[in-house]
Amino acid sequence: MVEGRGASELPPCCRACELYEAEAGQCLLLVHPTPENRRHLLTMPCRVEALLERRFRSHGPDVARDALVSWLDPEWDPEALRASYGSAPLDARLWLTSWPYLYLGRNAVRRRYRDMREQPWSEPPDAPDAADDDPTIPGRVVTALDRLRTIDPIGYTMIVELMRGEFEPAAWRASLGVSDATVTDRKYLSIWRYSVLFFDVLLQLDPRQRTAVEARRFTRGDPSDGQALLVVRTALRKPAMTLAEARDLYRAGAAATLEVLARSDALGEESMDRFDGAFRRVLRIAEPSR
Repeated sequence: MVEGRGASELPPCCRACELYEAEAGQCLLLVHPTPENRRHLLTMPCRVEALLERRFRSHGPDVARDALVSWLDPEWDPEALRASYGSAPLDARLWLTSWPYLYLGRNAVRRRYRDMREQPWSEPPDAPDAADDDPTIPGRVVTALDRLRTIDPIGYTMIVELMRGEFEPAAWRASLGVSDATVTDRKYLSIWRYSVLFFDVLLQLDPRQRTAVEARRFTRGDPSDGQALLVVRTALRKPAMTLAEARDLYRAGAAATLEVLARSDALGEESMDRFDGAFRRVLRIAEPSR
């Protein structure tokens, strides 16, 4: 079982399993998810049922059971199921990513909370309704979340909690030992990062600005301006670049991400009317001149 192991480390149940292909880095039962193989996976040492119970423990046993029923649904086309994994690991670590929530338990969770809460306006854009028309959207959600997890594990957890409606600022304040304002800023920085990744905004920036934004905001550990400068100098082959020049590139790139997010094919103007000020505050860029 994967409990107690880091998400980046192959679990011992996989290393010792005859159905795990080490060279390809994949579980044969997950790569070929026929109804028979899905049932067979429940008998394996990874203990999928227990992992689902742990994954949805905050929602109660009914949600975990619904997720298991969804996994075993014989009407689920194996090719479509396989495509839904996105970039998630094809081994027992799959059950610790966002994939089980998005594809097995999300509807059950929402049914449970439908009468208990309104969807918070700060919830990240996972586009659940649009997913009915665009089958690529759930995969993009998984990819964006997994990329965020490698950059900012705390921000990833915040986003998942926001999606589940479980985000509690007081709990984060106590956990991180920071002020309410700092928790709020971490939340908005996470929403911005997730949105940029979900809508592939970085690819739409000027290459030099993109390099500066990636070095400052999409590098694990939240590097300082000085640390980011070293990365930008190397990437752009500009050893004499000054800190002021790198900051200017970053500010221009960060501002450009907000312009892209305000487009109708991204968050849109209405959402950005709410987010723009918070995003600019956490990104430390000035308001646009009027």
